Amino acid sequence: MTGTFVALEGAAGTGKSTLLDALAEELHARGESVTTAPEFADCEVGEFMKRTLSEYGGEAFRERALTLTASALASLSYQAETEVRPALEDGDIVLTERYLDSVAVYDTPLVEARDGVPMTETLAEFESAMPVEPDLTVLLTIDEATRRERFETHRPELLDDGEVRDRHTERQTRFRDLVADRESVLVYENDGDISTAVAEIAAEIQR
Repeated sequence: MTGTFVALEGAAGTGKSTLLDALAEELHARGESVTTAPEFADCEVGEFMKRTLSEYGGEAFRERALTLTASALASLSYQAETEVRPALEDGDIVLTERYLDSVAVYDTPLVEARDGVPMTETLAEFESAMPVEPDLTVLLTIDEATRRERFETHRPELLDDGEVRDRHTERQTRFRDLVADRESVLVYENDGDISTAVAEIAAEIQR
């Protein structure tokens, strides 16, 4: 495959969606052919994920931890086979919002906590079977002041939950631990200007 696969990862509020669109626009302007893959696949399982989380919110993660974990993996594998791999074979830069690291941070820990079933080996086996893996993972992080400012503006409902800061901090730490020993990772503190972030991250995408 001749393309480049870039995955944007990070906890809520770190700017993944905004950066995905801005980065795609910048790369297009530079003459690159770009394919973007959204968080949920355009298929029945992706629609199920969006509908479930929209109707039940975060509580669904705890109540349906195994179902949502399996659905997330199915959604990602469908995207990898039907969208990401073909685009890479055409030489595109493929940008995606969330990949397997998000499953490891958000989903499988709930299965382990609820059912006492370790999922690390299962996730590793699934990852090895995937047809593609990111050439670059960009882990977006933010400080506490930026998190609060963004949540107040875009996700005020989360601030009603007294545990949100602890969950955000915990998940951000999980992401950092997960990528700590990898070479193809850029940890980026995304608390500044979007144009600066786009320029600096675009410079890290190898062609």
